[in-house]
Amino acid sequence: MKLKFIGASEEVTGSKTLLEVDNEKYLVDYGLFQGSSKSRERNWETLKEASDINAVFLTHAHIDHCGLLPRLWRDGFRGKVYCTKDTKKLAQILLEDSAKIHAEDAEYANRKQYSRHKPALPLTSQEEVAEICSLMEEVELGEMFHVSENLKASFHWAGHIIGASFVNLKVRDKNEEKSLIFSGDVGHKRNILLTPPEPLSRVDYLILESTYGDKLHSRIPAKEVLGIYLNTILKRGGVAIIPSFSVGRTQDILYLVKELIKDKKIPLVPVYLDSPLSRKANAIFNKCMNPQFVKQEVLDEGSIYPYSFKEIETVEDSKALTEEEGPLIVISASGMLDGGRVVHHVKKRISDKKNGVILVGFQPKGTKGRILMDGEKKLRLHKEVFPVEASVFYLNSLSAHADYLDLIDWIESSDINPRLTILNHGEKMASAHLKVILESQLGLVTTIAKANEEFVL
Repeated sequence: MKLKFIGASEEVTGSKTLLEVDNEKYLVDYGLFQGSSKSRERNWETLKEASDINAVFLTHAHIDHCGLLPRLWRDGFRGKVYCTKDTKKLAQILLEDSAKIHAEDAEYANRKQYSRHKPALPLTSQEEVAEICSLMEEVELGEMFHVSENLKASFHWAGHIIGASFVNLKVRDKNEEKSLIFSGDVGHKRNILLTPPEPLSRVDYLILESTYGDKLHSRIPAKEVLGIYLNTILKRGGVAIIPSFSVGRTQDILYLVKELIKDKKIPLVPVYLDSPLSRKANAIFNKCMNPQFVKQEVLDEGSIYPYSFKEIETVEDSKALTEEEGPLIVISASGMLDGGRVVHHVKKRISDKKNGVILVGFQPKGTKGRILMDGEKKLRLHKEVFPVEASVFYLNSLSAHADYLDLIDWIESSDINPRLTILNHGEKMASAHLKVILESQLGLVTTIAKANEEFVL
């Protein structure tokens, strides 16, 4: 049995791991590389063994975990993609939106002639999205199912976003059953809307994310900090732009803004959601309002929408919104400022000191969000350079990822002792720090997966 880490190794995007058992091959996730142009270029690489892959286990629908599945189909994959019901719903809208953005970006690049590719081409197509979605097979949380004579699998609630799971694979290898758990992205007890992840079961090999392996999220309630940032911008008549991931983070932000307005902690101002994808994600979230996934206090509210909530639908309305005077709040995708309508809002507002940008998610190196977070005073968007005069805030207590104390608590409370823990989905310093903590605090034999590294288990 072999594992090969072909993405999210010493980095936090492009999550994909290849598992080989005898002559069978499986993938856990197949995500998009994001960030620098060098990272994004890897999205165009072909997986030579795509047609030999028996199945994919998709942990959740974030684009860094599912975004290259249409390319996998193009490369020849025709197996099943196993995932939960809600992951399938979310993945479909995310992949459709991703293909749409890639097509629009290619068209824009060709029109403005700023791409070195002549012509610029979209990474994926709607036809490829439809084909890969037709291969998705829904599985019930907690239910063990047979994949082959050598493999059984089950999905378990990970508390990260709706539908998110960690995957437990029972592998028959040389007449011995071995258990592998792939954590995917793991949530925590402080999640605004969602319940905590399930405990881990007995496992021989634990493949564990390390996104925040060297950081602690603030234990100050996110609602208080967001209120301070919003008041700073709104009380000077500015526009508060919140770049937000459509799945998970946008729902958190809407609920917090609702609570802040209800409690009169911030002024009653228009709250605009300018993201077609976020509207679809909201609709899926609203159908998942049950106590298995959503906290009781949120269920008691009955809705996540602020009183002054308005949705922007057309491109024309989006353009008109960039001209509207503050005070107001604009929530738009993407969360890393690497595409989508939010880029146009930032272009319009970033050079006016009464405005502000509130970053509410992880910003990998090379992204426009990370450039802002690091304090750069010039921002390059669509080949134009804009002076940064608006305030830039970073809210680090909203992450849907566990930090290193959360991961320790999750493992300790699960009472497991794997033969080997392999860290992935983390930048180098984060993974190195978590490795030291797991070894010294829990006595776990731990290593860090490097790009394209193979493990014989």
